[in-house]
Amino acid sequence: MQTLRFVDLEEARAAGGVRLLAAAALPSPWTEAAKGIFHVQQIPVLGVRFRRGDAAQAAWSGARNVPVVLFDHEPPRTGWAEILSLAERLGGAVSLVPAGVPERARLFGQAHELAGENGLGWSARLIMIHGSLSSGGARSFPLAVAQYLAAQYGYAPERYAPARARAVAILAHFDHLLADSRAAGHGYLLGDRLTALDIYLATFLTPIVGVTLDECPGIAPLVLPAFQHLGEVIGADLPPALVEHRRKIYQQHLPWPIVL
Repeated sequence: MQTLRFVDLEEARAAGGVRLLAAAALPSPWTEAAKGIFHVQQIPVLGVRFRRGDAAQAAWSGARNVPVVLFDHEPPRTGWAEILSLAERLGGAVSLVPAGVPERARLFGQAHELAGENGLGWSARLIMIHGSLSSGGARSFPLAVAQYLAAQYGYAPERYAPARARAVAILAHFDHLLADSRAAGHGYLLGDRLTALDIYLATFLTPIVGVTLDECPGIAPLVLPAFQHLGEVIGADLPPALVEHRRKIYQQHLPWPIVL
């Protein structure tokens, strides 16, 4: 069941419930994870597609980046952990966070390696930014896009090598985590049922695996070379088991193709 419906800003601003300001030009892992969590929990969401430089959107959301989740009259949420915590609080069809404190702490700690600052997603952005800035825009993002993102992610040339090493180490970590779970007879990262961690892994692997226009019809074509560059830089270090697990999560739990 599709729970996300895109509307214009005026309708979203006048409504209650969950509203999501979502990336519109590319399958941003942070946005796609939030969409996936609400989808699996079957929580209705009104979506608004983000437009950079839109003053009305910024005034409504209180932010100039995405995703932003608004619920009723509560303050906007922009952090991945805040968004996940709200979804869990609202309930829905299933829980995606373990109830026990040690298990819950484990999930949030593991997810930080994917979605947190300097995690996989952050490191991937630095790699793509570097590809563009170091080539004058001949590779990866168009130069103007890379220059804009560089300020958002604290890019400096000396941060490229550590970011690549960190991304490769995180991929290896999740490969071991999945292998240990499978050796114990389980089908998901943290046991025998889907958790938010599986959704984060699937969505944060997308830029490395890459997408076609058929797999993500709304993607801006200028983004495709950036994903291609990222795949060239670290794709050889992406364990096949993680690619297989991503495919399973999308086939069994998340909407496909990816609708922006």
